[in-house]
Amino acid sequence: MKLTPSRTLAELTSQHDALRSMMDTCEALADELDRDPQADPTPLVREIARLRLAFEAHNRFEEQLLRPVLLEHDRHGPVRVERMVEDHVNEHRAIHAQLGAPATAPVAAMLRDVIETLRAHLDAEERYLLTARVLRDA
Repeated sequence: MKLTPSRTLAELTSQHDALRSMMDTCEALADELDRDPQADPTPLVREIARLRLAFEAHNRFEEQLLRPVLLEHDRHGPVRVERMVEDHVNEHRAIHAQLGAPATAPVAAMLRDVIETLRAHLDAEERYLLTARVLRDA
């Protein structure tokens, strides 16, 4: 089944919302570890793993769509689109690698940095790529 642009936009928006919810949970669990460094980090480790898997699935979905959407809507041609796609995919890989860091209490600050980076990445996607102007039905 081929997704319409409006359905694609709705799906990507839904995925972003789910990722943000998982990030909120990770931050709350990191706060708990900050308050009690002797607390069990297992819930945080599990939530980071969930976030990492969800981000990976989101990236696979998004990266299949990115090139065709940009080629259709970018007036600067395929060379610029290829560079944009490559940069975007590289951002995905860097964030994904950072999410693989161990989740112990001293790492809570690093986790928050990764989450901040991921939030900024999603915000930028929504501002520049995931708009009704770019993803619109014919």
